Amino acid sequence: MSELRDSAVLEEARLLREEARQLVRGDISALREGLAEKPIGRRIREHAAGEIVETIDMARDIASENKAVVGLTIAAVAGWLLRAPLSRIAGRWLAIAQGE
Repeated sequence: MSELRDSAVLEEARLLREEARQLVRGDISALREGLAEKPIGRRIREHAAGEIVETIDMARDIASENKAVVGLTIAAVAGWLLRAPLSRIAGRWLAIAQGE
């Protein structure tokens, strides 16, 4: 009796394995067809371009809502980058103002 049960279990396992194998083969076939249609590099490029466009749109929206903050930030960065020339100019003005 146990031999019959064991062979039935084995047969069921074989059928399940074959079913799973067919599913995997179908998935592989679908993947190959999809990659033939649109290669991975193209998919990545399109996805990256879409993300860049979204980021630019979001930045544009934020900038339009906060114009004063953006302006002050740009002015602060420019001031920081030009701090040496601005210090020299301010020093000259002070020297002129003090009569030196």
